[in-house]
Amino acid sequence: MVSSKFRCLLPFAFLVLAVGCDSTPDGQLKVYPTSGKVLVNDQPAEGVKIVLYGNSADLQGTGTPAPYGVTNPQGEFVLTSYEYEDGSPAGEFKVTAIWPAPIPEGEDEEMYQPEDKLQEKYVSSETTPLTITVPKGGGELETIHLEN
Repeated sequence: MVSSKFRCLLPFAFLVLAVGCDSTPDGQLKVYPTSGKVLVNDQPAEGVKIVLYGNSADLQGTGTPAPYGVTNPQGEFVLTSYEYEDGSPAGEFKVTAIWPAPIPEGEDEEMYQPEDKLQEKYVSSETTPLTITVPKGGGELETIHLEN
């Protein structure tokens, strides 16, 4: 039997758990619809591959997503974490980007290693100078400015 002291604290314990957790019942981090835009040399760029890497302990480790997206002709992207275009968890992220050169006609798409038109400036989460914050609730991110 639970003592009366603990019985009166029980509702507060559940409140702390509910407020402190930002995950779904299956243990995945809660994601919010998130989109953005990439400009290369102040121009929209199609085909830029963006990946976000958590910049804090709660966004790193096994089971945490690395939200990603690919830009359309207007330089716009929608992030995917678990399911197609479901968004991103909230928090601060390092931004990596690669802009693959087109694959020459006749080359095997599976084997060809296209060069990065961004000269690998943003390819590593360890060295990228870019960070971005995804707000709780998601939405439109600040524009990501890249140079090649």
